[in-house]
Amino acid sequence: MLIPESRNIVHFFMLSIMCLFINQAIGQGIAIEPVQKDSYYSVKILQNGIVLAIDEIPFSLQLSNIDGSATSKLPAPTATLTRSTRDEIHLNYKVFIPALTVDLFAEVVYKLVNENVVRKSVRLFQPSMPGLKFILEEKTSPFTAPKQFVTFEENDFPGGLVHEIFPAIGFITPGNYVVAVLTDAGYKNQYTRNTRRRFTENGGGFVGMRKLADANLFSISDSFKNRKGEYFLKQSYGEYYDLDYAKDSTINLKDQFKMRGDLNVLIKDNYVSFKGNTHISSGAEAVVHLPGQNVYTISFQAKGNKPVMMKLFRVKNGKKTIELEDGVKYIDNFPTDTANWKVFKGSILIPYIGNDDISVFIGPSGKNDVHLDIKDFRIVQNQVAPKPYNILPQGDTVEKTSYIFIEPWQSQHQFMVSCQTRLAEGMGFQGSAIEKMMYANVNMLTWISDINDFSPFLVPNMNYAPDMYNRDTYFSVVATYNKYLNLNLWEEWGKTQIANGAIGTIITSSMGSVEVKDNEATILWLQWALLNRRRFKAELPKEKIDRAVAYVLNEFDPDRDGVCEAHFPLNQVDVITYEPKTHRLAANQGMFAVALKTIKALGYDEVREGYINKAVAAYKNFYDPTRKHLLFDTRYPDLISLTDLEPEFLSIWLFNEKMLTDEMVINQLNRMPLLNKNSKAPHPELGTTAAILIRVTGRNQFSYFTKDYQPFEKFGDENYTDGKNDGYYYNGGSWFRPEYCAYVTGLKHGWKNALSMMENRVWAEMNLNPAWPFSKEFIPTKWTTTDSWWPSTKGLSWNVFILMANEVAGLRKPGLEQGY
Repeated sequence: MLIPESRNIVHFFMLSIMCLFINQAIGQGIAIEPVQKDSYYSVKILQNGIVLAIDEIPFSLQLSNIDGSATSKLPAPTATLTRSTRDEIHLNYKVFIPALTVDLFAEVVYKLVNENVVRKSVRLFQPSMPGLKFILEEKTSPFTAPKQFVTFEENDFPGGLVHEIFPAIGFITPGNYVVAVLTDAGYKNQYTRNTRRRFTENGGGFVGMRKLADANLFSISDSFKNRKGEYFLKQSYGEYYDLDYAKDSTINLKDQFKMRGDLNVLIKDNYVSFKGNTHISSGAEAVVHLPGQNVYTISFQAKGNKPVMMKLFRVKNGKKTIELEDGVKYIDNFPTDTANWKVFKGSILIPYIGNDDISVFIGPSGKNDVHLDIKDFRIVQNQVAPKPYNILPQGDTVEKTSYIFIEPWQSQHQFMVSCQTRLAEGMGFQGSAIEKMMYANVNMLTWISDINDFSPFLVPNMNYAPDMYNRDTYFSVVATYNKYLNLNLWEEWGKTQIANGAIGTIITSSMGSVEVKDNEATILWLQWALLNRRRFKAELPKEKIDRAVAYVLNEFDPDRDGVCEAHFPLNQVDVITYEPKTHRLAANQGMFAVALKTIKALGYDEVREGYINKAVAAYKNFYDPTRKHLLFDTRYPDLISLTDLEPEFLSIWLFNEKMLTDEMVINQLNRMPLLNKNSKAPHPELGTTAAILIRVTGRNQFSYFTKDYQPFEKFGDENYTDGKNDGYYYNGGSWFRPEYCAYVTGLKHGWKNALSMMENRVWAEMNLNPAWPFSKEFIPTKWTTTDSWWPSTKGLSWNVFILMANEVAGLRKPGLEQGY
């Protein structure tokens, strides 16, 4: 292991320890006590001897056989108290269910994790039926009327279902403590947070799931219940809505649609006709009131010579804000026919939106000679009773784990931080605050695949659902020592391999994907294989590995000269296709060198040191001694990118080998503009972020992309010219994972600002936008107000790779997570 200077490590280690314990000092004295009434038991949760919450009924069940023809409810089973100590309570249940001829056994365990957190586990077992479907509900109630309810994103929640970026619900007591409920990962607790699927067969975009699972995973007593004093926080596991059997209430749209743009538009009731030419986005728009916390289905028939575009946006105080997410979205090219009517039907879950209205826009996707007719346009509210989909197999135990934490209420910002750090603590994870937050976040993005497939499924964030991406899965999972996820998700990606050996890019729920291409997916899959063999002594499937190795060698370097050629970038900057293949990219060459090291480490002797050395030398040749940085793209020599150091990081991490010289790495980092300076940062003299890709125009001078200097061809022309999106996404956005890894790479090469920038970048992720103290896809580097930050960036999973980066930096050791 390459060890940085010890004095700096001690400095950074002490800061990490301070972050580790800062939250643990917030609250003191949580306790649990059983309460018996006849043969029924409740459990009280106390703080400093005062009862703040109670689980009056530790769990209840709705049960059915597999086909749903026989059902039963178990609202309040009797229990036996088998253990009661200050730290732990065990309740055991045995119930005969006549309607199903089933003996059901259950155990509920409450256990103190630390002075703030209680872990609650409900274990179910039945030996009687080959498969028993069930919905499990758990309620935690305030012992006295609360001041208000809170969720991860709302500090005064009125009640009802909660569907947000991070599942967390709570209440604030009259004594100003917050009591909150959290859940374990979906792949463990058998739930999904996905609400939609790709609409590939009908022009792209998304539509909502017709069998919508776990929409009501977390909920809070509504205003009607609260007026009656029936306050509660509820978890519901294993339920789904079958929207095709819903009772529908039609939304009145009469006289709601108005013409927008310069097309000739005829509107009559639920019929709209578009004709003519347009130079702007044109169509018909209705601003309607669709109460949140409900599911809706939108349908229409279309006929014409242009595809249909439909958009749904929230409207607040008359101003259009953000697009709805949880179902119908990106409907830009619904295909039509000039002779036949084409039917569209798509659903959407609208979460809590306050008093906002919804803008419904529909129009043609084309501009010239438009002839498009829409008829029978309807929006209906779907009202449907939940059905069970979780299965309790015969002879197996199923477990649901949740967490309750208590601490003094400080602010919404602190509550959001605590929801993440307390969840990590409950799961047995140790680390600094940022490490806990990233670990909790990735667990909340790891679900089951769907209601008929309980295999694990990991999405980059809620915006990217329902897709599982290869590179995001890799960096998110190898960051942990979770054997189950590492082996199972690696195997799932292995199933995407095609005949030539390539590994797929995307796995998407309830739809297929044929995206297999010469990006870095197969290289990362081989790295993952190597890690699984090292960490878990995994038996690797030789035929699959052979095919993947052959693909990497033949696709990227068929003449074996050590120079990489590809149609795509071999990293995250994947917004361009090169025809023919290119050898202009530094990151591609570096990734190929690491690929050769990986193949050799897997035991393939055909890759010899001389071949690896040629690839490494070609990577080093991208360093320009005049400009003093690696050339991101030799056609655009002024561009500098942190992604060009990612291969160097991987080589140090996986093989303890440097490829670049200290001078190259240090000069590269010194040339990177450090942006988003803030006086509150740990090192205010430095910036808190750096752009993932930017143009260096002189000493301490830089530029975002311009029309005549951007490397992304059509994508760049559409998105990155004339100041458009300056500082955002790949036009100068700051991406935590590659940036932090670049600084760790600098640390290993002796860069003096490495630790300072690592600390500043962590601070920026947690504090630069005080309303967003969580992982993000990127932070913009040019903005005037955080209102301009993209909501789609919230909660990215792969930033958990900080765990491995900190191991490389010597700031973290393996074994600080449960299951290591």
